[in-house]
Amino acid sequence: MAIQLAVAVGDLSPVQFKPYETAWPERFAIAKDLVCGALGGCAARVEHIGSTAVPGLPGRPQLDILVSVTEPDAEEDYRWLLEELGFGLWIREPDRRVFFARSGALPTHAPAFDTYVYVCRSGGVWEHDQLLLAAYLSTQPDRRDQYAELKGRLARENRHNPEAYAEAKRPFLRETIKLAQRAYR
Repeated sequence: MAIQLAVAVGDLSPVQFKPYETAWPERFAIAKDLVCGALGGCAARVEHIGSTAVPGLPGRPQLDILVSVTEPDAEEDYRWLLEELGFGLWIREPDRRVFFARSGALPTHAPAFDTYVYVCRSGGVWEHDQLLLAAYLSTQPDRRDQYAELKGRLARENRHNPEAYAEAKRPFLRETIKLAQRAYR
């Protein structure tokens, strides 16, 4: 199974790294309601991914939302709905689109938080790996703490280079996904 990882660094320089906040799941719940309300039945799944989805894991102050659809390349089915909500298309890749909304760009009752929406294929490898990664790190405190240590060091070393920060995390994340795949077989 191919392993693909989310990387959304944009122009978020310097790399910010914050302790886990118990408000992150609440912020996701509000954003999820907005996204589900906008997309209606177009989305097969809307889930919280990334560091803010893992209790106890420090991370960058942003929400990462996975949206599974039947066909990501059929942008006409969902793009305008996300744009009306306040998201802009940021990255177009085969079988995946990344939308971004800066803090304050979403409706007033939304969390004032940079928010990424990753539109991917329902049942695809990318969806599976992202959900598996968050679930595994949530149940494996030793691995979560190793990742927190790595992220802290990399954030200091790559403070003004978000691309290098993201790239340097990839080997650890690939290894973690492999560990998770073995654990859940």
